[in-house]
Amino acid sequence: MDIVAFADEHVDGAAAVLADRHAAHLAVEPLLPHVTDFRAQVESEREDASGAVAIDAGEVVGYLLGGRREDSIGPHIWARSASHAACEPELVRDLYAVAAERWVADGLTRQHVYVPAIRELVEPWLRLSFGISAAQAVMETRPAGPSVADAGISVRLSTPEDTPVAAAYDRQLWLHLQESPSFSGMTVPDDQEYLDDWKDLHDDPVHTHFVAEQDGRIVGHLLLYRRPEGDLRVPPQNIDIGNALTEPGVRGSGAGIALTEHAIGWAYDHGYRTLTTDWRMTNLLASRFWPRRGFRETFLRLYRSIP
Repeated sequence: MDIVAFADEHVDGAAAVLADRHAAHLAVEPLLPHVTDFRAQVESEREDASGAVAIDAGEVVGYLLGGRREDSIGPHIWARSASHAACEPELVRDLYAVAAERWVADGLTRQHVYVPAIRELVEPWLRLSFGISAAQAVMETRPAGPSVADAGISVRLSTPEDTPVAAAYDRQLWLHLQESPSFSGMTVPDDQEYLDDWKDLHDDPVHTHFVAEQDGRIVGHLLLYRRPEGDLRVPPQNIDIGNALTEPGVRGSGAGIALTEHAIGWAYDHGYRTLTTDWRMTNLLASRFWPRRGFRETFLRLYRSIP
């Protein structure tokens, strides 16, 4: 077997390997999209990317691609859901050994990779000193669950007058992620920047926003986002929970459950058949709340930082 730099002539072979991996993933989670053009999936990962491919008897048996990205912390490698596949899970360690040599030489020592949430596919990455940092997940929509009116919670669509509260909650979420055990390291913008981000919410058809009230006061919110289809994560007829928070003082009162049940029922009534979301594993509240609502992990974001 030879492991060499990924090149144009490897795209079709990589697409075939990815198709096999996705078929196995669909057998575990049938809500995933039924993709047909895997060549386009591989091509979508090649922008600003470098990587390696494994060749056995002239056939591609595995590949790994990673693209350079930059955030407030600095540059890093970003390898999304179609960025790697291998006929044998253990082969990704050999592919990484070749690809990462260039990444580290280029100063890209912070590395993220999305892996199907299947144990035998995740374990080789753990043996490369990656850790599980976040999850992407999916569930079926359904009619809204039981009312929590006895807890004094009501849920409604937001209005433009609610925008300052939503912006403040978004900032509160970022502050929460700076705390232990998340230690996100992200720079939290000032209040005005959050207001600027949210000011066009009610003119944007891709978002639907709900607020929860208790005794006439907003105590939480939830944002639905019509995430574009086209990758291996997003099913057809899907909508995404892009932002959600309840005030610390009301947690345990049913406000979060009320918001979630209302959103699930609203999505079902409006023709959406699946709901997706994601969370950081170090956000203890989110990583426990969403699976209890019925979300099943589809991809895990793994992370390695090399000293």
